[in-house]
Amino acid sequence: MNNFFKKVDKNAFVVPAVLTVIVLAIGVIAPETFGQIINVAFNWISSNLGWAYNIGLFALVIFCIWAGFSKVGKIRLGGKDAKPNMSMLSWIAITFTSGMALGVVFYGVGEGLMNFMEPPGFTGLAPGSAEAAEEALAYVFFHWGFHPYAIYTAAGLGFAFVFWNCKRSFSLSSGLFPLLGEKGEKGLPGKIVNWLCMYIMVATLGTNMGLATLQISAGLRFAYGANVSDTILAPVIIIVLAISGIACACSGIHKAIKYVSSANMVVFIILVGWAFIFGGTQFTINNMVTAIGQYLKILIPESFYMEPAIQSGWISSWTLYYWAWWLTVAPLTGLFLMKLAKGRTIRQFIMVNLFIPIGFIVVWFGTFGSSAIFQQMGGAKIWEAIEQFGFPVSLFGYLKTLPLPQIMMALGFLAIFMSFLTQSESMIYTMAGMTAADKGENEIGEQKSPVYLKIFWGVAIAVMGYVLLQSGGLDAVQQSVVLLGLPILFILIVNAISFIKATTHREIYDLTLTEEQRQKIIAQKEEEE
Repeated sequence: MNNFFKKVDKNAFVVPAVLTVIVLAIGVIAPETFGQIINVAFNWISSNLGWAYNIGLFALVIFCIWAGFSKVGKIRLGGKDAKPNMSMLSWIAITFTSGMALGVVFYGVGEGLMNFMEPPGFTGLAPGSAEAAEEALAYVFFHWGFHPYAIYTAAGLGFAFVFWNCKRSFSLSSGLFPLLGEKGEKGLPGKIVNWLCMYIMVATLGTNMGLATLQISAGLRFAYGANVSDTILAPVIIIVLAISGIACACSGIHKAIKYVSSANMVVFIILVGWAFIFGGTQFTINNMVTAIGQYLKILIPESFYMEPAIQSGWISSWTLYYWAWWLTVAPLTGLFLMKLAKGRTIRQFIMVNLFIPIGFIVVWFGTFGSSAIFQQMGGAKIWEAIEQFGFPVSLFGYLKTLPLPQIMMALGFLAIFMSFLTQSESMIYTMAGMTAADKGENEIGEQKSPVYLKIFWGVAIAVMGYVLLQSGGLDAVQQSVVLLGLPILFILIVNAISFIKATTHREIYDLTLTEEQRQKIIAQKEEEE
């Protein structure tokens, strides 16, 4: 036990660990009450504070564009002579799959098809109409485009410069340093940030565990007629996912995490390529291009739209849920993305974390969404499968309409498994690094965190996923994240302001500068004044 506490950062570990255990105990003992509490809190926040999500996220989009295309974009993370630790392709693969790969698999087919068959109430479009088909993907791109990736990118930027250039600690509170100083980072404000983000991360990864479990179990019933109740099937799936995530996290970034991420991208490419070739190529291209234009048309208006009079509930059920989901994952995702960015410029960071993923999103959702709509209009029964088996079966209902359906559905299961794995392994790895007493690195840049910390956080995530499923299924899983997003949004805004201060006063904060470089910056500022 003494050896345990010697290797654990008690300030970072104890409070979120105890809070997690308490919440899990309540969820296990009284799952129905737990689900009711989630539902009441969700309704209150979405009704009274939803506007804060829209305004805050749009501000983060503007912040990222400013950072990438202003003179700040030329700053190299780690200093002028810093070298990257991995190739550009590996960096892109790990960056994308550690962020929201599970989400694109879960919603890739279903969201676009649902917007076609059940259009947002405020659009006034008729279900299943040609007009609904042409506008369905615009709202999908809105949910998966600039806003979510701006969240991740802003979170990463908030840590990257202060860690690599200001030489602050590997901690969620490090982003506060330029704004609040040493006392803010190490004192009570910093501790609250660390505790809050760690607990929220466990809850959110539990949400993702729930989504993966629902999709796999529903898919097994639909694809193979598996006649096994969720009482048995769900725990088995959760145990397999948990063990796999912990094992990969223990291997480090340059081993399993790197290879699983790369393999995941290969599976993605095969699936989307097959859908593009055999799912109605011409319609897919035309609808995808049309959707890009529709997305750009609604981008700014929809960023602020709250349906104040219509009140169909669509904004809270979809848009606010998405914003909160990505916000809750953002702090630890940002820390992980920051670790990958050594030797890259801030402009490169923006390109790889914001613009390149959006390109993939357009192709993925544009292909699967358009093709599913095309197949449905042609008489396929994808929507009927969703109505019978539930939303999680949408991917398999669609893949069954393509050639070699059994092989494609097997790849679908593999994509779900690997997508959850790539996110959970990176987050478990990061959480263990944050709560370890030794926050240093070995000779190849891997964290020195002990294995038992990775096991603890991995088990906590698995139990959280099980508790959420027992407390109300998909609704409880989705609603739980909306409760937790607002405090994270506030933290990200503070970190963005802190980043602006640090990068515009490099001569004070950037410890990688030589004295000559420092004096040159000071001279340039004096000339500008």
